[in-house]
Amino acid sequence: MDVETLKNELNRCIGCKTKPCEKACPLGVSPHDFIALAKTGNYKEASKIIALKNPLPQTCGLVCPDTFCQKACIRGRIDKPIEIPCLQAQMIKLGGLEKLEFPAKNGKKIAVVGGGPAGIGATFELIINGYEVTIFEKSDKLGGVARLIPEYRLPKEILDNEIARIVDNERVTVKLNTEIADFSVLKTEFDDVILALGEPVECKLNVVGDDVCVSYKEVLGDCNSSLADLSLNKIAVVGGGEVALDCALSLKKQNPNLIVEMFVRRRKEDMRIMKKDHLELEAHNVIIRDLTSIIEIKNNNNVLDFVAIKNEINEEGKARSIAGSEFNLLGYSQVITALGSYFPKENKVEFLCAGDMAGNCGTVVQAIASGMKVARSIMEL
Repeated sequence: MDVETLKNELNRCIGCKTKPCEKACPLGVSPHDFIALAKTGNYKEASKIIALKNPLPQTCGLVCPDTFCQKACIRGRIDKPIEIPCLQAQMIKLGGLEKLEFPAKNGKKIAVVGGGPAGIGATFELIINGYEVTIFEKSDKLGGVARLIPEYRLPKEILDNEIARIVDNERVTVKLNTEIADFSVLKTEFDDVILALGEPVECKLNVVGDDVCVSYKEVLGDCNSSLADLSLNKIAVVGGGEVALDCALSLKKQNPNLIVEMFVRRRKEDMRIMKKDHLELEAHNVIIRDLTSIIEIKNNNNVLDFVAIKNEINEEGKARSIAGSEFNLLGYSQVITALGSYFPKENKVEFLCAGDMAGNCGTVVQAIASGMKVARSIMEL
C-alpha cells in the first residue's frame, strides 16, 4: 500500500462512535482508535495501541479474513468497507513495535504445550501479568499453522520477528523438538498447564485409491512444494477453503504452466474465501470444479484418473450427490487434500485447552484470542 492509497483509505473512516469494528475483533483491537491516530501521522502510537491487545499484529493484519472488523465496518453501507486488516499491517510496518514491559514476577510458572498462535497468545497474556512460561513445541520452530501460510501472504521474517518479541526474554523458556507424552507430569513442575496442540489429524478423502493423495502440509511446509516441477502437468486440489486456496496459488506461482484444478463439493459462492481470493484464482487460471466430488482414484503407472460425481444443494443448504451423474476425469499427476484437520475427540484431556483443539477457531486471530482467554482464566483462579 503506497502513501497515497494509505492516506485515502484512512480518510474513508467516518469515526463512528459505536465502534462496531472494535466489537467485531476477536482481540478487541479498536480500528477506530488507531485510524484516528494514523490520520495525524502518529503511526508509532497507532501501532502501540494495536500491539497492546494483539501479540502478532502485523501477522494478523496480513492474514485476517474480511469476516471480522472489515465486515462490521459501517462504511460498507455507503460504498465498501475499509480494508482494516491491511491498514493494521501498515501501521505496524510504519510505526514499529516497542519492546514488551513486564511487571514484577508473581512467582507462578505455567507450561504451555504448543507454540502456534494459541500458545503464543497464552504466553503473551501470562508474561505481561507477571507469570513465567515454558513453551513445549514438538517441531523445530514456533508458529504452528501460521508457518503453513505462503510467503507471498505472510513473509516468515515478519512472523519470526513478532514471535521473537514475545519469547526472547527471561520470562519465557522455549523447548523445541519436545513432544510431551504425559501431560500430567507437567502438573508436578508447574502451577498450571495450557494445551494448545492444534488439530494434528488431517481429514482424509476416504475414497478408493486415496492412498496416493498428498497432504496440504507437504505443499505448504517451510521448504515449499517440490510438486510443481516441470515433470508434472495437472494437479487436483480437493477443498474449498483458505488452505486449498493457498495450495492452488502456491503451485501456480511456482509453475505458471501447471494446470491446477480445485474440486469443491459446494458452489463457488460457498467457498470459505474472500472475493479478492476468487479474483486471484481467476487471474492465475486456476480451474474451479464446483459441485463436484471425487469418488474414486485410479493409479495407472503414476497417471491418476478420477471417477467424479456432481452434487446439488438440497433444501437444508447441504451438498448431496446426484445419483447417476458419475463421470471420468483423466491424466492427473497428483492429488492434494486440503480438507482441514481436527483434534481427535478420544484424545480430549482434563487440562485447560486453547486454540483449535478447544473448539472451532479457524483463523490466526481467533486462535490467539482463545489462548489469551485461557490464560486469563488462570489469573482468575
